[in-house]
Amino acid sequence: MNIDRKHIGQTIRKVLSFAIKHILLLANLFFAQLYVFGVFSTFVSPNRIVIFSYFGLIFPILAIINVVFIAIWTFRRSWLALISLVTIVFTYAHFNRVFTVPVYRLVHHSAEQSLKLMSYNILSVDGPKDFEGFLNFIDSVDADVVCFQEFGYYKKGNRPLERAMKERYPHSHIWYKTDKKTYCTGVATFSRYPIANKRLIDYESYSNLSIASDLVVGGDTIRLINNHLESNKFTKAVLDEYNSLNDTISQDRLVEVSTKMYHKLAKAYSIRAIQAVEVRQEIDRSPYRTVVCGDFNDVPESYVYRKIKGDMRDVFTDTSWGYRYTYTKNRMLVGIDHVFIHKTLIPLSHTIPHVSYSDHYPVIVTFGNKSAK
Repeated sequence: MNIDRKHIGQTIRKVLSFAIKHILLLANLFFAQLYVFGVFSTFVSPNRIVIFSYFGLIFPILAIINVVFIAIWTFRRSWLALISLVTIVFTYAHFNRVFTVPVYRLVHHSAEQSLKLMSYNILSVDGPKDFEGFLNFIDSVDADVVCFQEFGYYKKGNRPLERAMKERYPHSHIWYKTDKKTYCTGVATFSRYPIANKRLIDYESYSNLSIASDLVVGGDTIRLINNHLESNKFTKAVLDEYNSLNDTISQDRLVEVSTKMYHKLAKAYSIRAIQAVEVRQEIDRSPYRTVVCGDFNDVPESYVYRKIKGDMRDVFTDTSWGYRYTYTKNRMLVGIDHVFIHKTLIPLSHTIPHVSYSDHYPVIVTFGNKSAK
C-alpha cells in the first residue's frame, strides 16, 4: 500500500512537472511571437497593417516578459531559455532602443565645438502657471537652442512667454497652426544662432505641424526640424472612462473603452505615418546636416520613429543608460519626445529633467559639430 502511494505521488509530480513545463513553453512561444510583432511595427506602415503598432506600444512589457522567461528556463537548467534569448539577440537593436546600453558612449568621443538644445512640449498658452519658475528653469538650462511644442498665446493678452523668450534669444522661428476664438498654438524655435531660412513642412493636420530652421553655427549651417506630430486626441470623456476602470471594471466596460481607444490610436497612427514620410523627405532634400527634435507622439519601437530617424543618431541611445520616458500622464511612462542628429555630428549628452511644468518632460541634449583632433 505504501509502495502504491509512493508511486502515485511520483506519477502526480511527473504529470504536474510535464504540465507546467509545457504551459510555460506555450506561454513563452506566445510572448516571443508578440515581441516579434513589436519589431514588425517599425517596418510595417500603420496604413498597411495597424495591429503591429499596438505591439510596438507595449514592446517594453513584452521585452521584460521575455527576459523573465530566460531567467525561468535558466533556473530550470533548460535549453528552452534559447527561445527568448535568440529572439532578443537577433533583434538587439530594437531591444536596445528601449532598454539602452550606450555602446557609442563606451568609446571616448569629444568635440571642438558643442551645441546644447532643449526640446519641450510645454502644453501651454502664455506659459505655465508657475511662470517665473518656468523662466528660471529655462535660464538654468542655458541652451543654445530651445524648441517648444504646444506653444501659444491668448489673443486678448500680450504674449508674455513669447516676449520673455525673445528677450533671451535674438533669433526665433514661430508658426501658429491652431487658430481658436480666444487663443492660437503651434511650435516655436528660439536660437542664439542666426536663422538663415525658415519654412513650414506642409502636411495634412488640423493642429499639428513641423517647421525647418537653418541655423548658421560658425561657418556651418545646420537644418533643425522641430516637430509636433499628430496627437492621439483622447478626449476628456474617453480618458475619464479609462481612469474609471479602476473603480468599476466589467467585461463589457473594458471592451467598450478598449474599442474607443483602439480606434483613436489607429487613426492617429495612420496620420503620423504620412507625416513621418513628409518629414523624412525634408531630411533627404536638405543640403545641410540635419537635426530633428520634438514630440513625435510615438515610442522608439514604432514606424514613425524608424522612418524619421533613418541613419541619423538617436542621442539617447548613443549616450544614456536604461529606459527613457518623457510623458507620464494617466499612469503612462512612455518615451515619445526624441532628438536625432546627423550621423557625422557627435552626440555628447542627453538628460530628461523631471520637472512638472507640463505633462511632458523636457529633453536636453548636447552634441558636437566637429570631432576633436
